Amino acid sequence: MSGKIHKVEFTGNASDYFGIWIVNVLLSIVTFGIYSAWAKVRNKKYFYGNTIIDDHSFDYHATGKQIFIGRLIVGAGLMVLGLLSAVSPVLYLIGVLGLLLVLPWIIVRAFRFNARVSSYRNVRFNFTGGAGEAFLTFIILPIANVLTLYLGTPFISRAAHRFTTNNHQYGDRNFEFYSDIGPYYSAFFIALGLAIGGIVVLSALAGSTLISFSGDLNSISEDAMIGMVIVIYVVMIFIIIPAALIYKAILRNILFNNTSLDDVHHFTSEVHAGRYIWIIVSNALAAGLSFGMLIPWGRVRLAKYMASVTTLISEQSLDGYTSDVQDSAGVISSEYMDIEGFDIDIGL
Repeated sequence: MSGKIHKVEFTGNASDYFGIWIVNVLLSIVTFGIYSAWAKVRNKKYFYGNTIIDDHSFDYHATGKQIFIGRLIVGAGLMVLGLLSAVSPVLYLIGVLGLLLVLPWIIVRAFRFNARVSSYRNVRFNFTGGAGEAFLTFIILPIANVLTLYLGTPFISRAAHRFTTNNHQYGDRNFEFYSDIGPYYSAFFIALGLAIGGIVVLSALAGSTLISFSGDLNSISEDAMIGMVIVIYVVMIFIIIPAALIYKAILRNILFNNTSLDDVHHFTSEVHAGRYIWIIVSNALAAGLSFGMLIPWGRVRLAKYMASVTTLISEQSLDGYTSDVQDSAGVISSEYMDIEGFDIDIGL
């Protein structure tokens, strides 16, 4: 693939972000969580403003008020659901079904809000997906996946990538994603194989250890068996989490390596699963051992790594291209923006 290569950079540092983070935490505590909406805006502005492509950074335009209003709406809905559970199981069931119907609409509004308050070179992003497609992607397919014993997970992952990417725009230009299902199943079976293999080895080691101390399985006490089961379940978590992270890392590469903007700009991602797991796990350990004080360091460290493995390949000058892009998302009325504030993270 020919074209000019633009490496993505993250220029933030832990010491600068720590000042933002600690103020956000303290103010969120003293305001009983109310300030967290404004804290999210400060966090986003910092990370967007320090993510650089071709000497230009991204920008985040939302306000704390917008996000706070969105959270109030979601919180009110959950409160009503809680009240229904105390009044009547039937009403609660109706409320849950109603939530399943409303959830796709909330998801779409969240994507749309986050896109429209994000910009690069003064051009806003946009999201055009509909609630019907979101209902199929995030409700129907996951329910159907249970019937396949989760062997349909790769199809759900690809459907989510298609929905989120193909419905995003940069100004009036469309993002496009296409991939065969093969790479998704390769990622799935790699992660699944590692998880199953780790669990089998763990179970065998646990069993042989108990036998070596007790002579045979029949002589193992009930307490020892319960202890062994607990240990297996605890360690299984530490096997399943890396397997899930491997799947996530490979999916990120699939998504970026098969996405283009206007068939002119192409993306690449070279996340190394082992390095990614090490960063996530060591960040978690550092945060725990420091009683949370190293959370800013971990977030900056992860952002730097993810930027370093991401590339934009442009077949056209970004200066010329962005000057031709119509900022269709930037003409959203202020009245609309004032009532939008859903900021749900889907985790894709």
